[in-house]
Amino acid sequence: MTILLAMLAAAASPASQPITVIGQRLPDLQATLRACVTRNCPTDEDIDASLAVAEAQIIDGDYRAARRTLLSSLGRNRHAAKAYPIPVSDLYRANGRVAAHLGVDDDYYRSTWGIYRTLKEGLPDEKYRHYSAMMEVAEMMGRTRKHERARLYYERIADAARRDGREDIAALAELRRVLRHFPPYLRESAVRDILARSNPKLRAPVLEGKLALARMAYEKKDEAKGDAIVAELAQLKIRKPILVYAPPYELGDSATDNLELPSATHGGMGGTFTPGVQGAAEKFGAASFSTSRTALNVEDMWIDVAFTITPQGRVQGLEVQRSKGSQSWAQPLLRSIHGRRYTPAQAGSKAAYRRERYTFTSALEPGSATKAKRHSPNARVEYFDLTDISSTD
Repeated sequence: MTILLAMLAAAASPASQPITVIGQRLPDLQATLRACVTRNCPTDEDIDASLAVAEAQIIDGDYRAARRTLLSSLGRNRHAAKAYPIPVSDLYRANGRVAAHLGVDDDYYRSTWGIYRTLKEGLPDEKYRHYSAMMEVAEMMGRTRKHERARLYYERIADAARRDGREDIAALAELRRVLRHFPPYLRESAVRDILARSNPKLRAPVLEGKLALARMAYEKKDEAKGDAIVAELAQLKIRKPILVYAPPYELGDSATDNLELPSATHGGMGGTFTPGVQGAAEKFGAASFSTSRTALNVEDMWIDVAFTITPQGRVQGLEVQRSKGSQSWAQPLLRSIHGRRYTPAQAGSKAAYRRERYTFTSALEPGSATKAKRHSPNARVEYFDLTDISSTD
């Protein structure tokens, strides 16, 4: 599996160490892909080479080039979905996520459905893969088709999973339906009800449900209760820290509400982030990525951040490593990241270090007969996990 696929999965060295360049340079990767296409290489080799090129282009922040690479590969290889279902589904997944970062939501929608259709056609008996893809569809529905459509789709997943005897998947679908698409005042009682009805030996829903209860406790400023729930989870032997809570945030209604990053330097590189005096950290966070801010221009705006998770589950040494475009949108996001709570990390472990890419974008809306498509005023932030990838600077 290429690093790009790890980036797409919803999760080193200490942040103080120098960034190391690894892997092949983009021109070399492109030459490998051209040679593969020229000799009409097998589908899986073509897709691996295409994903490697797209990965490098994403790290460079050239999402449009990455999308061209992925769409070209889909044009060559989508017909082989039945013979190569996993590589083709990976290609659809990568294309969908890049489209989401560009605000091309129609393609994000089609590609996410493409994952499901490919796996169902090529691997008809591997239902666990079908359900994983259905969960991706439900998440996409929530981002592009709003709460009601997503709630209904999670209900369909839960019903189908119960008919197949997959109570764990049914419980997960119900939890995500509640946690992502119910009003806050209904969530805690609904989560407790789902956990009470579920088999306590089902690791995935128990973990997700308890993490949700801890997050709700932190939201209510009941840190003792949240910490107690996180301590309970230690018996599940979680190897990599899991995000428990991020303070909610809202982007301002004008550029002056979100000042430029205080540590930003020329050339797109930044330094360690220190929360400013503009509002308490708990006001902001990654729990809400939507905003009413007018998105006049959201082209080519992204930041790469890095930080370490402490044995207490706190964020330490948050820094902006790279960026492109205006950073005025990112200050509330950084305050939220600084206030996150994770399950504890082992001191000095590679799993304690995080690198993440955030892109400021919004959906492209149809233009009139005389105007091209424009970005919606409803901006959002999209995410890539870069933890296992070194910078290409």
